Amino acid sequence: MTHPKFARHRKKYNAEKVTHSGYSFASKLESSLYGILLLMQKAGEIKEIQVQDTVYLTDARIMYKPDFKCTRHDDTVFWAESKGYETTDWRIKRRLWMHYGPGELQIWNGSHTNPKLHEVIKPKGNT
Repeated sequence: MTHPKFARHRKKYNAEKVTHSGYSFASKLESSLYGILLLMQKAGEIKEIQVQDTVYLTDARIMYKPDFKCTRHDDTVFWAESKGYETTDWRIKRRLWMHYGPGELQIWNGSHTNPKLHEVIKPKGNT
């Protein structure tokens, strides 16, 4: 019998941590999205990428950390999130973003070899 202290830990949602350009990402999909954003930056579509920005939703200051915050050359901002699995917590934060988000949120899904822009959430009042 294996002692609990030495038992193998399963990764959350079977995600594999990945390092890319000096950053550690929770999944291959998140790392792939970062690669896409870097290509967008090289193409001149965005000027800045921030990893793990903190956003507070509602007056109750419910914290949410989107994977990336991106600034375009006209200083407009959008956030990008990779989603391999939809959790209960994510469904709640998605609805909160629709009402209280500070701007556009891009949701990317698919596999790490073929990430796809799945949805763009534009909060009410920011359309």
